[in-house]
Order: sequence, then structure tokens, then C-alpha cells
Amino acid sequence: MLRPIDFSLLPVVLQLSLATSVLGNEAAPGEPPQSIRLESLSADDVLAIAGRLIDVGRHDEAQALLDRLAADRAGGVERDFLDAMIALARKDYKRAEALFRKILADDPSLVRVRLELARTLFLQQDDEDADYHFKLAIAAHPPEAVIANIARFREAIRARRAWRFNLTLGIAPDSNINSATAKEQVDVFGLPFELDPESRARSGIGAIVAADANVRIRRNTALPIYLGAYGRLARYDDHRFNDIYVGGEAGPEFRLEGGRLRVAATGLQRWYGGRQLVSSLGGKLNYDRIIGGKWALEVSLATRHNAYARRSDVDGWDLEAALSANRALSTSALAFAYASVERSIFNDHGQTSWQSRIGGGVLKEIAWGLRPQISLEVGRQVNDGPLAPFGRTRRDWRLQASASIYKQDWNVSGFAPSLRFSYSRSFSTIALYDQKRQRAELGIAKAF
Repeated sequence: MLRPIDFSLLPVVLQLSLATSVLGNEAAPGEPPQSIRLESLSADDVLAIAGRLIDVGRHDEAQALLDRLAADRAGGVERDFLDAMIALARKDYKRAEALFRKILADDPSLVRVRLELARTLFLQQDDEDADYHFKLAIAAHPPEAVIANIARFREAIRARRAWRFNLTLGIAPDSNINSATAKEQVDVFGLPFELDPESRARSGIGAIVAADANVRIRRNTALPIYLGAYGRLARYDDHRFNDIYVGGEAGPEFRLEGGRLRVAATGLQRWYGGRQLVSSLGGKLNYDRIIGGKWALEVSLATRHNAYARRSDVDGWDLEAALSANRALSTSALAFAYASVERSIFNDHGQTSWQSRIGGGVLKEIAWGLRPQISLEVGRQVNDGPLAPFGRTRRDWRLQASASIYKQDWNVSGFAPSLRFSYSRSFSTIALYDQKRQRAELGIAKAF
């Protein structure tokens, strides 16, 4: 039982004119409003009164009670929730969001709080974050009417999403900034050759800037146009290993029953060590759909032509098919999985290959506003024939494991910190491609 609250700083008698549905005490016609004495009420009693006041729109009176509870450090989570509901009713969305997030930081399993946060974010048109919280809320198996309502919210988000911009800044210690082998010698034409130290794996610390943006124009017409762009810069003290790429895609979107199909032209330009590395042009079909408000599925088919600036042997075509899906496992956990198959056809038959990969992971919200994520990927590459200098056909297995953590309730001007560590290992029949890499990335990210 919570202790009685000292209301000495409030008037001893609070005049409330309320209907029976609020307190069960209705004044007779012509009588003055009834008086509710608060001296001996517990925090639970006061919270119940405040909740009923909110139900009938008496926000000022409810706020006075909640403020007094806050001054006495009483009421806990329920007080914060009611305070957030008042802010939401007053359209003070930033305050409501902050209070809902504060509650979830301590207990991510509270479904009602997550739904109200999702609704608040939706009203602010923070659609990506709203969709994320709706996905988690539906994992609690709410009634069918609630599931249908969540599905309508998610479809509305997809329909109205006009633009998005994400920015990440960070530093990245890396054990293999040049993606090279650590082996000291390789076999060339059947003879062992010692690799120059400059050609072996080198470590370094990079400064990272990454961004992506997209916009839908004419989105309220029968044929919206999608424009997207992305880019990444990794800069090192040794500028020979600086890596920059920018890309984009553009094309119409077709609304299909239950989903959306995009037909886009694509392009990419990459520079390495300050020099142009490759230019790519192609096309892409992308279909995404939400099933039952629970599953998010995406399928894509892509083709592109690669033209390398200084290597004609690897000029050629890539064709790729990919599938990804995600679903909430609980009100605080989300699982994702993906798979792809790629065919690369190059001028050099020995470089032509089949590649495939499959991966998945889980992210979970835990206490203190932390959101850890783990993922694992397995990849395979098999070339069509032997590579001339080595006299062997390249066959690789690739493994990658990563773990990251995001502190969602810390932010400065909307930027929140994250830490990611990844380990990758390539096992190859050709020593030059036998590689390992450890990489950490400490960054801050913001979604606009």
C-alpha cells in the first residue's frame, strides 16, 4: 500500500464538478459542486481521480494532481503515463514522446505505452519510428480490432511518407582497412611469392560519414515517383585507403493490392584512394508488402553494368535476386532475415562467379533505454574457372558476425549514440583472398 500523500501545498478542498462517470458522485440539480477531500488519499486514489478527470477533458485539474504527486516523488510510472496523456491531448507531442520513452526505457514490455508512443510519433509524422513501435506492439497479440487498427496506421504511414533523411557520423578502428590477406606468401603460377608488407592487411582508424535520403513526388497521384540517394565516406590517415561511394535510384511506383512495386533506374560511383574505381548503371524492381500488420516482406531483382577505371578484366554485369523479412517477436524484440543470389559475368571467365548469402538477427529493447542487436551472415562464392595467375578456381566461404548497441534515450539535437563491432572471415582456395577483419564503429545517428 502506498503511503498517504501530504497535500499541504494544495488547497485542502479541491472543488470538482464531475459527472457520475468520473467519481460516482453527481450533485443534484441546482446544488453547488461537491467537494472531494484529499488529505488522506493514497497515491493510487489520486491517480484514479486524475485518470477520470483526463477521461472527461478536465486536464488542468488532473495536471494539478499529477504535479503534486511529482513534487512528492510519488505515483511512479502511472503518473508519468497520465502526464503524457495530458500532453498528448494538448498536442504537446514532444513532451508526450519524452514521457512515453522514459517509461519504456525502464520497462519495454508495456504494450499500452508503446501504442501511445507510436500514435504520438504518427501525429508528429515521425513515420519510421512510429512504424517500428507499431510492429513491436502487435507482437503482444492484441484483439483483432487493435491489430486491424495498427495495420491501418502502418498503411497510412506507407502511403503518406513523402521523404526521409538519415545521417550517421562516427569513428571506426579497423584491423583490415585495405581488405587484404594477412598471409605472407601466395602461390603464383605454381611458385611461392612473398607478399610485400604494403600488400598485406593493414590496420587504421577511420572517420565515417554516411547518409541516405529519399523523396516521393506526386505521391497522391496514381503514379508516384521515387527518388533516392545514398553515400558513404571512410577517411583514414593513410589516404591511399580512403573509400567513397555515392549512388541513387529513380523511377515510378505502382500501388498493388496489399503492396507497392517500384521500377527504378540505378547508378553508383565509387572512388578508392582518391581515384575513380568503378561506375555502375542498371535497373531494379522492388516489391514490398505488410502482411496482416505483422510481417514486412521485400523482394527485389536488380541488374547493373560495372565499368572499372583501371581493370577491364572485371568489367561486366551483375544480376541479383534478394528477399528480406522482419517481424516482431515480442513487445520489445524484433527479428529480421535476408537472403540473396547473385550472378556476376565478367570479361575474364575466371572472375565470373555465383555468389549467395543468407543472414539474420535480433534486436531487443532492454532497460535503461538500451537496444542491443546481434546478427550473423554466411556467404558463398564459386567462380566458373581458374584464375590465370594462380591456376586455381576461386571458391570462398564468408562468415560475418556483428553486435551493436544503441542508446535511444540519450540524444543531443536528435543525435543518439551507437556502438557496433563486427568480425568477418573469408576462407578461400586462393591465399590472396583468405582474409579476416575486426571492426568497431562508435557513432551518432539521426533520422530526419
